[in-house]
Amino acid sequence: MLSLYIKAIGITAPGINNWHEAEKLFRIEEPYVLRPVAKKLETLLPANERRRATRVTQLALSAAQQIGKAEELNQCLQIFSSSNGDLTTFNQISLALDMDGHPVSPTRFHNSVHNAPAGYWSIATQSQTPSTSITAYTDSLAAGLLEAAVQLNAGDNKQHRDCLLVCYDEISPVPFYPEFNITEEFSCALRLSLSADNALAKLELTLGNGTKSMSRMSDDTLEQLRLSNPQAMVLPLLDVVAQLKAEQQAETITLPYFEQGMSILVSPLKYASDIT
Repeated sequence: MLSLYIKAIGITAPGINNWHEAEKLFRIEEPYVLRPVAKKLETLLPANERRRATRVTQLALSAAQQIGKAEELNQCLQIFSSSNGDLTTFNQISLALDMDGHPVSPTRFHNSVHNAPAGYWSIATQSQTPSTSITAYTDSLAAGLLEAAVQLNAGDNKQHRDCLLVCYDEISPVPFYPEFNITEEFSCALRLSLSADNALAKLELTLGNGTKSMSRMSDDTLEQLRLSNPQAMVLPLLDVVAQLKAEQQAETITLPYFEQGMSILVSPLKYASDIT
């Protein structure tokens, strides 16, 4: 079991522009309407990089920048997780290779690598902290959480840095629908920590044995969103965090993680035994 705390949440999704809006939806203070993500997403990038950044990078950074000031976040451990990376750019390059002269632009080429959003983030925040970019296909969300927990608890995290986890996927280009049927854009950023100070909840991660069913959303439209994008599998976790009360007992949710599944015990801080 690996323990950690959620300090802050950012989210960019259909009909949801930030954590404040998400909380209202989860608490049923407002009805959820599945609307397309805005075509223009604000980022911290300088003008030149902003023009070069693809939609995938914009999605990732729009969620990440919601959870704190750049001068704080650039000191965090950084993990960027996506099931497919930038499939749109990959598709454009593939089509260009079939044209006369193979007109692949340098900008498209450097945007095609899996760690491009992490690179843009380092430019936006002037961060020199190492980052990790990972993928585990449709289980990338749980893989990112596991990687964050391992890095936070690792012996070489001597400065007890917090960890920025950013999970994101774009809508699949039409040629990839048979294999990557992602129908909505989604990105989520979590600031994770070993410290309980000002935390939203405590998480305890355990790999399962494949016997538990995956957590779902009770609202039909939010469940539709959960199924539309691998990173939207985080919604049941966010739902529990939004509705936690001090007197509430801990609640367990299960995320897809290969054949095993990942169980996450979510506790209000009143029940976190290591708080002094």
